[in-house]
Amino acid sequence: MNPNPLPHLQLELDKLKACIHCGICLPACPTYKVTGSEAESPRGRLYLMKKLLEGQLAPEAVKPHLDQCLACHGCETVCPSGVQYGKLLLSTREDMAQQDTSGLRAFKRLIFSQVLPNHGLLVLGGQLLRLYQRSGLQKMVRQLGLLNIAPSLAHQEGLLPEIPARKALRAGAGFGDPTGETVALLTGCVMDIFYNPVHWDTIEVLAANGYWVVIPEQGCCGALAHHAGETDITRQLAEALVEKTLKVNPQWIVVNSAGCGSSMKEYGHLLATNSLIAEKAALFSERLVDVMELLAKKPLAPFKNYAMHETVTYHAACHLYHVQKVKQEPMQLLAQIPGVTLVPLTQMEACCGSAGIFNVEHPELSGEILDVKMEHLQTACHQGGASTVITGNPGCMLQLEKGIQDSHLPMQVRHPVSILAQAYRSPQSTTPLNPKRTPQ
Repeated sequence: MNPNPLPHLQLELDKLKACIHCGICLPACPTYKVTGSEAESPRGRLYLMKKLLEGQLAPEAVKPHLDQCLACHGCETVCPSGVQYGKLLLSTREDMAQQDTSGLRAFKRLIFSQVLPNHGLLVLGGQLLRLYQRSGLQKMVRQLGLLNIAPSLAHQEGLLPEIPARKALRAGAGFGDPTGETVALLTGCVMDIFYNPVHWDTIEVLAANGYWVVIPEQGCCGALAHHAGETDITRQLAEALVEKTLKVNPQWIVVNSAGCGSSMKEYGHLLATNSLIAEKAALFSERLVDVMELLAKKPLAPFKNYAMHETVTYHAACHLYHVQKVKQEPMQLLAQIPGVTLVPLTQMEACCGSAGIFNVEHPELSGEILDVKMEHLQTACHQGGASTVITGNPGCMLQLEKGIQDSHLPMQVRHPVSILAQAYRSPQSTTPLNPKRTPQ
């Protein structure tokens, strides 16, 4: 029997003691706001971790409350004591995952280790989904209510956006000015299948600003595994990604998915004990930036399209705003685009309820959190005139598209780099919008 079933949490004991139980985190916590339960708040969860560590509570009594945390890190932004809640949560999840022998955990590990890193399989899956949508089969399935017998499957199917025709990005391809700073673009898993046009928009904007964009050989970053506490899988994927990416010797490593970026910026810490790759991992994390973070480092190149007339509002993805601390840069860049009016979104930094696969695992709670976000979006739309909501994370894009569809709100969801790409095109050129969800 393991004498210390919580070795990772034990190492974080000082961080756990930092909480003074002031309660300032409560209004910043999405799950507390919709449940009103102390056990679903950061303060409450830290208390549960403490009792778990002291042996006063069993793991099965604590796990449901930790599982229902979105890991949005909103509590860290407002905490006056600087409690590193995210590290405590991940350490506890890692310890508890190692004690979990369920079939569900085995299935998730299979997805994290074998499916997500298999890009060819993901592309095939995307093509089949596109065929399902464009053949009329999806329309028939929905009209006949064939998925109603399996509510969970119906919910997952309802989250699907319209799958775009995918234009592949081959490893080794380069775009832009070869004399400019070299940028390695990481294309990810979900982003490349569901929002592939965003990658081409990213390339277009970076090239317009003088960068040389290179597509390195790459694989899954392990963010979803990391979020679930399966850090052994994350480390394996991280080691491979670090080695492959640094081969192109980039000055910058760019990602346009906030959730992936937040995990990859932790590679230096995650791989610090591996002497064979620790130095490379630290270099990788040091050079990794969100695309909006990089573009904000210097003045933007002149725009071409001065015929734009679009009113937008900005939803700050949690893992960009709270974790990576990229807060004002996206709005500052959007404000520079001629013809674009930016209207404020109440509690723009509040979680939308996506949180990786949270909206799949906890659809009801996720939906309640989304309802709060939709109230604010309705205000931005009906009172502010916003017809577009901007956000920099694929999970948020999926979630907000679902909310907009269900609310019948006359809005679309776009990535901020896609708005910039539109501004760099001549007014006569066609501007493909991000895929919209197929109406149910």
